[in-house]
Amino acid sequence: MAKLADYLIYEVHYEDEPYRRHIAEVHAQKDLGETVDGEQHSFSKDEVVFYIENANLRQTFATIYFLGGKWHVGEQVIVETINGEKFIKTERDGTKVDNLGDLRTY
Repeated sequence: MAKLADYLIYEVHYEDEPYRRHIAEVHAQKDLGETVDGEQHSFSKDEVVFYIENANLRQTFATIYFLGGKWHVGEQVIVETINGEKFIKTERDGTKVDNLGDLRTY
């Protein structure tokens, strides 16, 4: 598998369970192209936004899913700003919700 992003997000923590509208933190692994680094990297939502938007430190993020005993590629993570509030998502949909799909939660 070619490198999809700098970091692959596989797990999320919501600050408002059970509503799941605002992500507080994510767990990711560094994408090394044909493999991942095997270490768990934790990023706050604000850090993900900062790294995606900061041109000097630009890092890319994508989602991955573990199903049926193997990893599956998800989507690129983007930042959508709505009324001055930033949300991390896999698609721009105009809703005031963080949405990275159906990733595992912790």
